[in-house]
Amino acid sequence: MMRFGTFYFFQAPPGHDHAEIIRRELEQMEWAEELGFDEVWLTEHHFIDYGLSVDPAALAAAAASRTRRVRIGLAAAILPFHHPLRLAEQLALVDILAGGRLDVGVGRGNRPAEFAGYRVPQEESRERFDEAVEVMRRAWTEERFSHAGRFFRFDDVRIIPKPVQSPHPPLYQVCVSKDGIENTALRGWPMLNSVLYGPVDQLATNRDIYVDTLRKAGRTEAEIAALLGRWGVSRQIYVADTDARALEQARPYEEWYQDSFRRFVIPERIEDAHPSLQPGFRAMAERLSKVTWDGLVRETLAFGSPDTVARHVARMREMGVGQILCWMNFGGLPQASIRRSMELFAREVMPRFR
Repeated sequence: MMRFGTFYFFQAPPGHDHAEIIRRELEQMEWAEELGFDEVWLTEHHFIDYGLSVDPAALAAAAASRTRRVRIGLAAAILPFHHPLRLAEQLALVDILAGGRLDVGVGRGNRPAEFAGYRVPQEESRERFDEAVEVMRRAWTEERFSHAGRFFRFDDVRIIPKPVQSPHPPLYQVCVSKDGIENTALRGWPMLNSVLYGPVDQLATNRDIYVDTLRKAGRTEAEIAALLGRWGVSRQIYVADTDARALEQARPYEEWYQDSFRRFVIPERIEDAHPSLQPGFRAMAERLSKVTWDGLVRETLAFGSPDTVARHVARMREMGVGQILCWMNFGGLPQASIRRSMELFAREVMPRFR
């Protein structure tokens, strides 16, 4: 059975009041529970209108206070921007507040301006990520521990309270590269992927790398099936009565989103980035320069009537995706449009996959 969550970025197009954006998306989380979704998912971004989701722990606590049933997932906490002891404390507390409903996705980060703002060299993101993961797992599972790493050192620390879930909340990893997928498989964690541009078939490539790495690591077919059952993919979804109406209603908001995404992932001056990062930024700029509305409709977006959107979901199920993170609020869509889209999806799409 597929699981369906709603995904929240708190996007802030010009002319939108920031406090109102946050209030509206918290209300949408309540709708998600009311309409029968399984999860709400939160992300982390800084310094840009692409998303006001600056504190995933605080937002998860707010979600926990407004819901009783849905699981609350992070997709993801960006570990290079956090002190791992502090984050471990915060997330243990959130797990308690949520009654053991927290899922913790973690990521390395990919936005140049975020690393610059926090004065964290982006080329260190992998080492910082790996060290933070080790510290957080030990903080959650050991009574006391010491650590001497490249970035953090402490002696005989005791992190309390411990999470409700034992040994700790389920961990996921955001994967945007072959290397990241292999790393996630070797840890035995489920993947989190996104379909933001390009063909949805990219998911099959990710799955094959993941499954191949799991098999090489000695995982059984039952273990692999269980991990794919938790494989989460975020995708923008908009449902209306007809395909034409869905595309017409969503287009201006999607076009703002695509512009904000380009500004998010590519530095203004690529030549100012660390030399090791410049080829990746140039390749990304080249790919994004070829993105068109027609191409997005043809390959990427799950916009349309309930039947059309159900076909998109069915294609993802065929690939083995276990959970869909339905990103239903993007680019400043009106609240009434989001509610209608969520209702149509919950009433006319989700039951086909239960």
